[in-house]
Amino acid sequence: MNKILRDGDKLFLNSDIDSLEIINGEVIIYINDLDDFKININLLDNSKVLIYDYSTKNVNKEIYISQENSTYLRYVHTFRVDGKYNLKYLVNLNGDNNTNDIFISGVSNGDVVLDIDGKVESKSSDNVLNENIKVLTNKGKCFVAPKLHISALNVLANHNTAISNVRESELFYLASKGIDKKFALALIEDGYVYGYLKKYSSEFYDLIKE
Repeated sequence: MNKILRDGDKLFLNSDIDSLEIINGEVIIYINDLDDFKININLLDNSKVLIYDYSTKNVNKEIYISQENSTYLRYVHTFRVDGKYNLKYLVNLNGDNNTNDIFISGVSNGDVVLDIDGKVESKSSDNVLNENIKVLTNKGKCFVAPKLHISALNVLANHNTAISNVRESELFYLASKGIDKKFALALIEDGYVYGYLKKYSSEFYDLIKE
């Protein structure tokens, strides 16, 4: 099903929707623990999209983004999974003056694959593509496949990835403050799972915490 969003719209995405078209203005999209899904999101000129995506299910997820001219998209995704979790995120910056900011963080207690693919077309100009990924591999593992296909000269593109387990120095510091190990681990994990949501959408953070 295709759906059109306009300025001021808020959408809780469901699995029946496989295509979104953003006509103008600013819209907000919430993705809360969906099963396997694939979606295409097309931003027309002068539109802004804020996507907040939270996952605890072991699923396959594909998100394809197309941006035309003078658009902005911020994708904030957090997860805590115990099994196989696959995310494919592909963005195409087709026109001029577009920005795509990607913020992904989470905790892997299973097998996580993050396939993040950004393309900037050759005839475009003044585009920005930022990828920021941080994953805590507490009892699991994570594979990140970052791809930046840059054909244009006038573009700003950045990719940052940090994958780590819990550091003993962090546990030692929290222990020095009288915090036991179990609670300290929970604090550290929560920082990865909820940090970006607290920063960018307190409304969605409050919702998923309920």
